[in-house]
Amino acid sequence: MAKNLPRYLPFARKYRPKNFKELVGQEILTKTLSYCINNQKLAGAILLTGIRGVGKTSSARIIANTINCTSLLNDSSNNALPCGTCQNCESFSKNNHPDVIEIDAASRTGVDDVREIIESSEYRPLIGKYKIFVIDEVHMLSKSAFNALLKLIEEPPAHVVFIFATTEVQKIPLTVLSRCQRYDLRRLTFEEILTLLKNIAKIENLKFEEEALKIIALKSEGSARDATVILDQASSYIYNTEQNDIIDSKSVNKMLGLVQTITILRLIKLIIAGNTRESIKLLEEIYMNSSNLEYFIQQISDFLASLVKEKAIPNFHDPLHKNYNTEITDILVGMSLSRLSILWQIFNNGANEIKSSHNELVTAQMLIIKAIYSCNLPKIEHILDASSQIIELDPSKNSFFEEDDLPENTNNIFNFLKFCHQEKEIELYYILLNEVEVKNFTSPLIEIVVSTKIIQEKHLKSLLHKWSGIEWNIIISQQENINSLKKTLLEKVKNSEDFSVIKNNFPNADISDIILKS
Repeated sequence: MAKNLPRYLPFARKYRPKNFKELVGQEILTKTLSYCINNQKLAGAILLTGIRGVGKTSSARIIANTINCTSLLNDSSNNALPCGTCQNCESFSKNNHPDVIEIDAASRTGVDDVREIIESSEYRPLIGKYKIFVIDEVHMLSKSAFNALLKLIEEPPAHVVFIFATTEVQKIPLTVLSRCQRYDLRRLTFEEILTLLKNIAKIENLKFEEEALKIIALKSEGSARDATVILDQASSYIYNTEQNDIIDSKSVNKMLGLVQTITILRLIKLIIAGNTRESIKLLEEIYMNSSNLEYFIQQISDFLASLVKEKAIPNFHDPLHKNYNTEITDILVGMSLSRLSILWQIFNNGANEIKSSHNELVTAQMLIIKAIYSCNLPKIEHILDASSQIIELDPSKNSFFEEDDLPENTNNIFNFLKFCHQEKEIELYYILLNEVEVKNFTSPLIEIVVSTKIIQEKHLKSLLHKWSGIEWNIIISQQENINSLKKTLLEKVKNSEDFSVIKNNFPNADISDIILKS
């Protein structure tokens, strides 16, 4: 009795589009080729490219069926549609049209195979207007085979149309590409795939949770075939579970080896709270129930990316996380954008680390600990605020420096140094800041202590006059050890309370230089 049952037809084949109206997401191809077919402007060679499962082979078959139909129809959008009743359409629907020849280039790659195509192209079609060669995975042809095709696709007979399909267009020689009318088929959007899944589920009388279909749509990555294959698998899986024949998020996650969103939320909350013990315990539970920790880390990375976008973009909401708005809001309120970005970087890079790891559980545990540690670091905004205070070198506005620690009228010496910098007197600027000790700077007197004789005395006197408009007296003495202005400033900054905050959090931190604010 079982032998008489018709063979099961998978969803991916059963719901394959049969005309331009049913072809989802490829508006450019649909509108352009409908116009070309209606107005007899069809190119001799058409190239279809795109990722897996977006409709390349389906589009090729639709084109082949439409251009040979003898009673073309047009819908309200002016899409060219085959009638479905003429001899060509009936023959095509039975997969025995003599003028439509499908060739798998992955298994027929040589010059001899192309020679057969060339010889066959010389004969006129039997029942249709065109003889159509559909060559799938055309990038697999050898270089010699491509060269043999060049002349034919450049000047094909009037009754011949070539339709090429490929996922790797970069492997096709430019000489071939330039002879084809190229169509890049785009990925389907999340909403387009979700609508497709809902329609199939309703036709098949499947009970489902919308969140489950959203997970399938997201997992398909823009591929309609991937989405329908997963839905087909889920429709069979639920009958062996206790889900009352309903495709829900729990069963889909389990089938795909994914972790539920609520579990990811729980782990992120534990990481933010700094609860290492419970975080590691939850990770081990997930490891025992999940098929692959790499997928789990990728899920966390994608979820954190969604949180970053919700934090950075006003009114942004991920449709997949619609049911968790309260929990997500709680996280966003307590986390800065910079900290969320750091967490995303940790898990995004961690996905690659797990791939090359000898023990994915240990690597995942280290990622969790690293993430918890990053949440306990001082906020980058506070560090930047502290550093901006430390580099402020105006003694009149800065509490780092006391009057007894710097020469008299230090404010004036800083102003003069800024003047030297503006005048591009870099050598003198450097000497006054680094190689001499300024004991006094009170108009019209400057007292300088040097360790070696300087030769800038006349030039210094000229610049002081230019800066102040009066003549200055310069007293220079010599001693072995001096405290330069920069050395004094560095010591005061290192002894400051603000720098101690940085030192406590970053023990190896040091000040390499001080730059005067202009």
